[in-house]
Amino acid sequence: MITKVSVLIDGGFFWQRFMRANKKEPTCADVVKTVNDVMDLVRAKTNGDTKDILFRVFYYDCAPFGKIIKDHTGKNEIDYSKTAAYCTKTKFLASITKEDKFAVRKGELSFIGWKQDLHKPGHWKPDFRQKSVDMKVGLDMAWMAMKHTVDKVVLIAGDSDFVAPIKFVRKEGIQVYLYRMGNHAKDILIDHCDFDLK
Repeated sequence: MITKVSVLIDGGFFWQRFMRANKKEPTCADVVKTVNDVMDLVRAKTNGDTKDILFRVFYYDCAPFGKIIKDHTGKNEIDYSKTAAYCTKTKFLASITKEDKFAVRKGELSFIGWKQDLHKPGHWKPDFRQKSVDMKVGLDMAWMAMKHTVDKVVLIAGDSDFVAPIKFVRKEGIQVYLYRMGNHAKDILIDHCDFDLK
C-alpha cells in the first residue's frame, strides 16, 4: 500500500539545532538532505508494510526583519535590510521555495525592544519575536487531516505547543512522526506522537 507523507519543519528550531550540531548556517541542500534522511527513518519504522512516498515539505519560518529602527540609545538608525543576516536568510528561504515539493509558510518577525546581551556585558541586542508560525503549522496539520491529503506527518520540531494539533490529526487517522534532531523534548510531546525518530 502506498502512503503519502508530508514533512513539516519548524524553521527556527531547525536552524538552531543545525547550527549547534554543525557550527555553520544551514543551506537549502542541508534541508533537503535532512528531509531525505527523515524519509529513510520513516521507511525503517514502516519496515516494508507500506510504501512511503514524500508528498510535500512545508518549511515554516519568519521572513527576516528588514525595517529601519533606532538603536538602544534612540539616536542612531539601523537599516536591517542592509545586514548580512537579512541577505543570508532571504536567499535561504528563496532557494527552499524553488525546491521540488517544497512550500514555505512565512510568519512575521516583530521587533519589541532592546535587551542586554548576557554573554557580552555592556552590549545591547534587539529582541525579536516571531508571530503566526506555530499557528500556521497547526492549521496546515488540521487541513491535511480533514481533507485526507496525506497518511503520515513528520514534524521536525521540539515545541510542546504542537500537542493540540497532533492530537487532532491522530484522531482523524493520520500517523505522526516526531524528529527532534537529538534535542530533549518534553514527555507530553513525545507521548502524543506515534513514533519518535529522535
